[in-house]
Amino acid sequence: MTRPHWQPLIKPAILLDIFKLPERDAQHIFAKIALLVQDPLPDGKTKRQVKYLNRQGSQVYRLRSGRYRIFYTLERPYVNILTIRLRDDDTYKEDVETDTNEADLLADDLDLDVDELIDADEAPYSNTPLSYPMSILNTPVSLSKPLPEPITVELLNKLQVRQEYYTRLLRIQDQNALLECPGVDEETLLRIDEYMFDRPLAEVMEQPDLILREVDDLLRYKEGELLTFLLKLSPEQERYARWSPQTIGPTLVKGSPGTGKSTVALYRIRSLLEQLLKNNESNEPGEKPCILFTTYTKALVEASKQLLQQLLGPDAQYVCANTADNLAFEIVCRCGAEKEIIDEKELRQLTRQAVAEAKYNGRPLHQFAQTLERIDYDYLLQELNTVIVARQLTTLDAYLQTPRRGRKLRLSATMRTALWCVYERWCTLLTASGKETWQQRRARAASLVNLTHYHHAFDAVVIDEAQDLDPSILRMLIQLCKATNRLFITADANQSIYGSGFNWSDVHRDLKFQGRTSILRANYRSTAEIGEAARSYIAYDTLETVTEDETVQYIHNGPIPDVRAVNSYQYEVRLLTEFFKQASRSLRLTLSSCAILCPNKNIGQALAQDLSKMGMEATYMEGRDLNLASSGIKILTLASSKGLEFPIVALAGFLTEKYPPLKQTFSIEEREELLARERRVIYVGMTRAMRALLVVVPLYPTSDLLRGFDGVYWNIKGVQDPSL
Repeated sequence: MTRPHWQPLIKPAILLDIFKLPERDAQHIFAKIALLVQDPLPDGKTKRQVKYLNRQGSQVYRLRSGRYRIFYTLERPYVNILTIRLRDDDTYKEDVETDTNEADLLADDLDLDVDELIDADEAPYSNTPLSYPMSILNTPVSLSKPLPEPITVELLNKLQVRQEYYTRLLRIQDQNALLECPGVDEETLLRIDEYMFDRPLAEVMEQPDLILREVDDLLRYKEGELLTFLLKLSPEQERYARWSPQTIGPTLVKGSPGTGKSTVALYRIRSLLEQLLKNNESNEPGEKPCILFTTYTKALVEASKQLLQQLLGPDAQYVCANTADNLAFEIVCRCGAEKEIIDEKELRQLTRQAVAEAKYNGRPLHQFAQTLERIDYDYLLQELNTVIVARQLTTLDAYLQTPRRGRKLRLSATMRTALWCVYERWCTLLTASGKETWQQRRARAASLVNLTHYHHAFDAVVIDEAQDLDPSILRMLIQLCKATNRLFITADANQSIYGSGFNWSDVHRDLKFQGRTSILRANYRSTAEIGEAARSYIAYDTLETVTEDETVQYIHNGPIPDVRAVNSYQYEVRLLTEFFKQASRSLRLTLSSCAILCPNKNIGQALAQDLSKMGMEATYMEGRDLNLASSGIKILTLASSKGLEFPIVALAGFLTEKYPPLKQTFSIEEREELLARERRVIYVGMTRAMRALLVVVPLYPTSDLLRGFDGVYWNIKGVQDPSL
């Protein structure tokens, strides 16, 4: 087969279009697309520019194919096939008595262009700009549309719907009932919805681009042989995914939330694997390449496994995807040094005991020991775990010289010396208990890895979201890689947002990225409205001065995010119900696209129970047991949301408990640091939203954390429960 001069791309919309095609039309259209890929340039006859469609600089063209029109755009070397639409006889104002299919085929042969009969004001594909509501909650609830055709067993078979859903779906008669159908997965509901109701072409053009390797793959998809298509990277992302491995050190790609860092990391694996397989003859006989992909969250690793299988096919066998903590556990187990992780309550008690029993030499240290009682134990634990243990500081001198970036409570040399005495007693007590903290396990794994087969076990190591990892575990991961030039790291462009508080050079001598650091600037996840609203919120009170160039380009637009200040929990539940219903209907999504991010487990479980009473299917999920494919609204804690994304997000649950919990014993510095850190957590939660965002706050907030919403970026309103 002759390789086409143009690389074909498709939009997800076309995958539903081809299911609508009768068999006799499908073969003709696929043949037309095959010819189009060879030569998509307009000829003024069957391939013409559409006068009334031009969005974001992309001119739209159409190809006639019998009763159908194939719409596409050109940007060399790509021809992007958008959608296939059936020509409406009423719109085209034709009065043709003969068989429509035969007449249209004849028109193609005669180069007749009946499209010229379209009135621009009535054109179904006119260049009407996408109109978004000022905010979701300000949008009137529209009446549900009746289905244009009944849902039948034949239709469900054609759309490859699971038979267990048939009973529920066959009863549905309107769009809202379809999108809210309980017990049916989101993908199925959206597939039926898009089959029934064509999306405006302007919305189709905003969909992501998928790679079409062969036109025959469309037929395979229609027949159920091919299930998915790969996402096309932007030129910016492609450049970093294909970065030459012939470098002298590791590569770092940074980007704000939504810029596709994780996607670039997965495609980087493919590039590295291609190089390793190509050079496989230099390996020992029978030796196969092995690449490690690792990150912080279990949910992201599980999702990445599925994408790697799709991206690499059989070659996915050469990739090990695992969380960094799982690897650390395997390493300490290999050395026979596993210990149980101590729970939070026991750890706080042990820390109090360490403060009381620490031996201080000299009067100044005894004087400081008394001030330790006034410092919150959680703050002390963070100092011990994230500054001393996570950075593997083994001597007092090393601790005295270590910068404590992000820690607002200043510690003099004398105070640090006294705290080191507490640390030594704390370690002794932990050893006696036979337990350890997560940070201690990670640090031990970094020290033990060179004694195991994991040392230099991987030809390449790809670390995603590295800003969430302790310095110690980063050191461990670096030792797993055979060559530093095949070490690829992604991290947040503004790492201070996560309070990581370290420089790369502090972590490992091999992490020198000069000339091999790049920043992704295009946000593919959130709309411009959500992105800028979240940035305005975090700018209200940042922990550190931002030094990175944070210029962001947004691909999508949407409604302005909502902030609602309410005076009762009961009203908050009703407000969430209204928001999710209106957002899912406005955006043509299901409740499975919705998520609530809340402060803690107790609040999450209460919200799930009370929303269910309102007829909204909702489930609270633990961070390590997320089931993103489940139906209904997902409720999880803000801390569990890193690395995830949802089309519709609400941040709620700040009314029932004081948030964040601020103890009266906190110093001003401790208070400021906690608020700044929690503001980052809320910012991360905001940036999980892709299309719609609501933040619910108390009518009279007691914390600056629930203030700082700029009316330029947020639709703000205070509402009181009329029943009170």
